[in-house]
Amino acid sequence: MSRAKRGVLGVAAALALGLGAASFASFQVRADVIIDAPPEAVWAVVVDLPGHARWNHQLRHLGGAVAVGESVTLKLSADGAEPYEFSAEVTHLDAPTHFAWLGRTGLPRVFDGHHHFELERLPDGKTKLVNRERYSGVMAPVMQRLPMMAGAQAGFSTMNAELAREVERRARER
Repeated sequence: MSRAKRGVLGVAAALALGLGAASFASFQVRADVIIDAPPEAVWAVVVDLPGHARWNHQLRHLGGAVAVGESVTLKLSADGAEPYEFSAEVTHLDAPTHFAWLGRTGLPRVFDGHHHFELERLPDGKTKLVNRERYSGVMAPVMQRLPMMAGAQAGFSTMNAELAREVERRARER
């Protein structure tokens, strides 16, 4: 093999390795909340995506079935950011402990967001809800620095507070 071909192959290999390593770049946004209701009550509100319109000022369900392997279309209107629509595949639906979806921007590993709602039954009958999203892909380091991500932590906390109010309101009405 000629020196020129070896050089081109070396550069191509370095680029491939660099892009491969960058595709594993990630960051996470997480907010936890204790809700004064059992996991079953919290679960019913979390997985009722069409019902989010009654209590969640940030996220709207535009279509799709809440079932593993199915796609849901959502609209996120986070404070301080332009609203945008996205589609995501439901990856977990384990009542009443784990609901998750995976959204992608373009091809896999460009910029993926894997959103999880994890519910834990506490000894006092309450529920600990972990609302988190792991963002990954070659664009993750760039996306993390965008203004729309600056308010993500506050947005997750706001959603948790709205969810807790809704679940606890329903529990009082029973």
